Amino acid sequence: MTTGENIGGLLGEYLSSWEIDKVIELALRDDAALRGLFKLLHSRDDEMKLRALMAIEGVLEALPEVKRLFLVREFLDDLINAAKSDNDAVSIRALKAIALLINGIPLDPGTFVDLGHVLKDLVKSRREDEVLLEIPQVLKNMRVLSPSPQVHDVVARLLRSKNLRLKAMGLRLLLNVSVYTGDPSLLKDIFSAIGDMLSGEHVSLADFALGILLEIAEHPLIEEILDDVARTLTLVKNLALGKNPELGEKARLVAEKLEDAICRYYNGRPEKAKEKINELLIEERFHEAIDLALAVGDTYILKWLAEVLKEMGKETLKINERVLPGLRYPSLPPEKKAQRYLKLPSLSQFKTSRKSALEVALKEPPLGGGKLTKVERAELERALESGKEEKLFELSKERPEVVFELTHKLEVGDKFERMDALWALSKLAEKLDEERTFILKPAVGPLIRITKSSNRWATLRATKTLAKLASKAPYGNEIVGHFLEEYISNEGDGVLPSLEFFSYYFSERWDEKTARAVLAKLGDYLRSETLFDTLLVLDALVSSIPPEKLHLLRPFVERLKEVKKIASSDEQKLALRVLEGIAERSKALVTS
Repeated sequence: MTTGENIGGLLGEYLSSWEIDKVIELALRDDAALRGLFKLLHSRDDEMKLRALMAIEGVLEALPEVKRLFLVREFLDDLINAAKSDNDAVSIRALKAIALLINGIPLDPGTFVDLGHVLKDLVKSRREDEVLLEIPQVLKNMRVLSPSPQVHDVVARLLRSKNLRLKAMGLRLLLNVSVYTGDPSLLKDIFSAIGDMLSGEHVSLADFALGILLEIAEHPLIEEILDDVARTLTLVKNLALGKNPELGEKARLVAEKLEDAICRYYNGRPEKAKEKINELLIEERFHEAIDLALAVGDTYILKWLAEVLKEMGKETLKINERVLPGLRYPSLPPEKKAQRYLKLPSLSQFKTSRKSALEVALKEPPLGGGKLTKVERAELERALESGKEEKLFELSKERPEVVFELTHKLEVGDKFERMDALWALSKLAEKLDEERTFILKPAVGPLIRITKSSNRWATLRATKTLAKLASKAPYGNEIVGHFLEEYISNEGDGVLPSLEFFSYYFSERWDEKTARAVLAKLGDYLRSETLFDTLLVLDALVSSIPPEKLHLLRPFVERLKEVKKIASSDEQKLALRVLEGIAERSKALVTS
């Protein structure tokens, strides 16, 4: 058996020679090495601490939620202390690791409050922007088991702050608390607090507020917040109809989401909608009345509103001036509603012939001859070495050829170049919007080949990147089709990567057609060598499946009960979580 001293020496040796991938592999298979890695965070050598944090990131990306739960209890404090470091590079890496560690894991109230105070202090200390840019992801992943008075006090203090960054922090945490606890009164607080951020005077703050609203719009409306929703919709539409290109498109998307939520709420209740619109008219909130009527989408109400405005002498308020340009659907687009599925698909069913404007543009000869200049290549190298995601994103927007350079590194580079390229492609897959994801298409083939690599870290990183692309890229159906073919064939070494892919894919989105195909064969993989990965697929499905489709998962309930009795400890816990998730969603469906 390897002693703690031997493991510590081996870790130090690997890190000193920048063999990060070996450290990751060792920590993933040996709990003593994992503990030793976290102990290195107490080192006085910032360089050693930085390299340890880079390895910890790789480990956390590969670990399932159930294993990270134990690490939160034991090592979160060590990461928090590292985040306080005066060394910006150490602080940045520690924040990245914290975000990965707590993702999907609710914190106890005391830990939640402590972490909130540390982030607040980092903001108030006027650290470099590179440090502050890591804080939003940590905030987004912060959840609390049960909001204590201390939790509410921290959030309330942040919301009252005159520092706009701190106020944004409070809003993010308030949303996290409200979603996790299901307390509808907290949603009202969010709508009340968000108005000041939507003026457009502070572009970054308005953009942040729009991102929050995109999440809120997915939740059903309640009567208590309709006044606030109407006010917010008008503020968002003002941004969408304004001349600020940085906010216009995102504001339009948010406005459409809010309109859809309002339309669903008043569906079949036109008189109730008319009553609310009349209240707004009495209070002289004319634009809000018009925007609410347009969202309801009832012709009778719109005609009535036009007549009332005329009677009130408000002919200058033209209803059509508040209509957002372009098509919008009252609920789901027709093609989405037509997703019926009866048999296992062939790969051809997942092919797509759609071509974006960007795809057409990229077929033209590039201005730079298709290769990066020496200066651009040097910029890319600096971005990779420093881990600066924003610079990488900026380069990819200016020169899509960056992807060809990264793909080349992925295929023929040394192990460090391959790790850098994998990291870069994964970050681009996360950040690029749907239209720009076309530039990543050349990397799909190499990424698929890496999913069968013996390097566990590389395999998981590549699989996760492909799942992200599959969830939003125009060619996503082709990626799904590849893994589905491998999954269905049950031949070769493609089953495990396919299971890993679908566990990430269904965490990103619900896709009924693919889900039915996966579920039709998933029972065959509830066996020892693929059990844990199969449970992760079920866990992802539980989190994304619409309540009315839960019947698709119920055939697995009895099998999961058997697994709970005979499997390993980690597998038992995961099976239990899936069962509890199905039960909880079923209960919510019955009571709704």
